Amino acid sequence: MEFTQEELTAIKSDLTSSKSAKRRSAAKKIGKQQITSLTNDLLEAYLRERKDSRTWETQTTMITALGKLKCQEALLYLKEIVDENKDADTITAYASLAYIRISRTHPNDMDVILRFLENGNTMVFDGAVMAMAWDDVVPAEEEMRQVIEILERRKPVYERPFSNPIQQIISAMHKWPTEISLPFLNQYRDMPQYAHFVENTLAGKRSSRE
Repeated sequence: MEFTQEELTAIKSDLTSSKSAKRRSAAKKIGKQQITSLTNDLLEAYLRERKDSRTWETQTTMITALGKLKCQEALLYLKEIVDENKDADTITAYASLAYIRISRTHPNDMDVILRFLENGNTMVFDGAVMAMAWDDVVPAEEEMRQVIEILERRKPVYERPFSNPIQQIISAMHKWPTEISLPFLNQYRDMPQYAHFVENTLAGKRSSRE
């Protein structure tokens, strides 16, 4: 989508609005429409935003947009968040997702995803799961087996009340060979809240989208 200079100026201006809803809207538009000419302005807006812990929702939107724009300059700040490895923190989950999107070298790059699945607390772990499910990452078969092995060891991280990424984990396997995914999927096949996702995955359909 092409934007006029007037439209770009308006979006840039909204990044500094006193209204958080306008700042969020501008950030979302920049990320969704891939307005790379405003990447630096978005990063500057995020660096201002992160000073106010009350604006977690706006920070999350900006972080997501920076990830979609693959803003290398944001990696340092995202790493700080990921390294804190907080639980029950939405910003951390989306910082994990954005870090993966920026740092990977090809669409199916699993290096950082595997590291975050292995070592992340709940939110860093969730960001890695979102990256696999939402970005349609297809690991090599040996990496698929690594993912399964990690999942079997780390059930307490993702089998948690109220908020868990199991639906996304299941969806992420929709292009995997059945002989690799089926033992894992069968654990959830008879659970009403997951059965539909399992059947979609076995039929090669995605169930989870951003």
